[in-house]
Amino acid sequence: MKKFLQFLLIIATVFSMFLVGFHVGQEKEKARIPKFQDDQD
Repeated sequence: MKKFLQFLLIIATVFSMFLVGFHVGQEKEKARIPKFQDDQD
């Protein structure tokens, strides 16, 4: 049972690191794209 819980912890850690990396990558891509129109609303 201890090995199984350790495995779940490793999987959760890897998955959360993937999500953080994905979010940071999206922010970098958004920053690279120039704004052609400013919202004037």
